[in-house]
Amino acid sequence: MSEEDILSQVGLFQVPQHHEIIPPSILGSDQQNLEKNISDFKWAGHRLAHIFADGWSMASHKRKMTLLEAPTGTLLFYYKNNKQEIVHTLLLEEYGLSKKWVIIVDKRQDKIAASTQAETSGSSAQDRYCARGSGGVGVAKKRRGNGDED
Repeated sequence: MSEEDILSQVGLFQVPQHHEIIPPSILGSDQQNLEKNISDFKWAGHRLAHIFADGWSMASHKRKMTLLEAPTGTLLFYYKNNKQEIVHTLLLEEYGLSKKWVIIVDKRQDKIAASTQAETSGSSAQDRYCARGSGGVGVAKKRRGNGDED
């Protein structure tokens, strides 16, 4: 079955609620840049959506394949819906809703990560530990929940 036949049978990728497509500009301007960017890509919170004859499926990134296993730019993905690991060599010319693959990100997970980072930095760390000086030397003391120091 040709790519056009599969696409006409399956249809365009429908972006799930609370998700968005990674713009192609982030992936690179040509195949060489794509391979470098994909190799360094932080896959946490991201999924690959790939078209197959029976529909679009989403997968999580497992690892980059070694040169002994496969050509440069080849990645291993896990498809939870059919419990299979599948190797893909992703081509930039095949990226898009009306093509073979896209990378999606859960927008809610990005917000959680940003708020968690904000909570664990800055003044909250200072609230947990209070430095008191005696004779010019700082001694860290842990505060109890009621504000008393140990």
